[in-house]
Amino acid sequence: MLMNGPIHRRTLLLFSVIAAYVLLQFLWWAYLLISKDNELQALISQLQALGVSSTIDHAKPGRTFWMVSGEGTVFVTLLLLALWLTYRTVRHELGLARQQRNFLLAASHELRTPIAGLKLHLQTMQRRSLAPDQQASMIAQALGEVDRLGALSEKILLAMRLEELRLPMNRSNLDLAALTIEVAERARGTYGRQHRIELSAPTELMTQTDADAFATILGNMLENACKYAPSGTPINVSLQQAPAQQILLEVSDQGPGVPEEDRAHLFERFFRGGNEETRQAKGTGLGLYIVHRLAAELGGKVSFRPGPSGGSIFAVVIPQR
Repeated sequence: MLMNGPIHRRTLLLFSVIAAYVLLQFLWWAYLLISKDNELQALISQLQALGVSSTIDHAKPGRTFWMVSGEGTVFVTLLLLALWLTYRTVRHELGLARQQRNFLLAASHELRTPIAGLKLHLQTMQRRSLAPDQQASMIAQALGEVDRLGALSEKILLAMRLEELRLPMNRSNLDLAALTIEVAERARGTYGRQHRIELSAPTELMTQTDADAFATILGNMLENACKYAPSGTPINVSLQQAPAQQILLEVSDQGPGVPEEDRAHLFERFFRGGNEETRQAKGTGLGLYIVHRLAAELGGKVSFRPGPSGGSIFAVVIPQR
């Protein structure tokens, strides 16, 4: 079941009201029990003052209070613990439902756009007599939409595989500098056409790693930067050898950056800050999650920090074998 923001708030409000009601009921019954015990003690005292011996089996004065206080403390502690665990679970499930809803909205948009483009190109080629160069252009654009659909499908399938199991890494002796240049060139001709992708890398950087995993990491980092940075701004890619036999890959941009409240969730599956219905940037919330999981599979990690003059810097550190 998918829920929107108002339903989230109503559900949490209802949970809070029920929790408060249970606690208030406990306090009320504890108060009544102690009050009745005090009334009984007062009645027994009055009877004794009149010379009437009481046959009522009763506890010593104050015993009920300490019994209720002791057992009540245990009860309230367990109740609060159960409520806190339940609250955490409910909040997590509602957050996951919101992320899944956002993913479905984003994926629907991402799928609809290339499908509509393909249909338009094919209908144009079917209804009009095009010159060979126009036909070639239409075919190239249609193939581009097919590639876009294929890339989206691969991203979704990869995210599902990473969620369910560990992927085997096919490590081989690899020149990361050459692979980084190749991925950057591919980005310049596709999703990075509106940006200046600038590369800083050594002439050669050899290591044992998985070529597909590294290319996917860099590709998703570049695509994320190009998606949020304004057109015409530079995207900087830095590849270098780091201390302790490690390799550092960084991608920085001059975009709007990441709000403080979103930074802890950046690498979660389906997470995208803001409202999906009003968001301008395209995406599915899977790119950085894939980066995070693949970096871990390679024995490394990914991190985020704000740029010195704005924007974002995403860094991946992997061991150099």
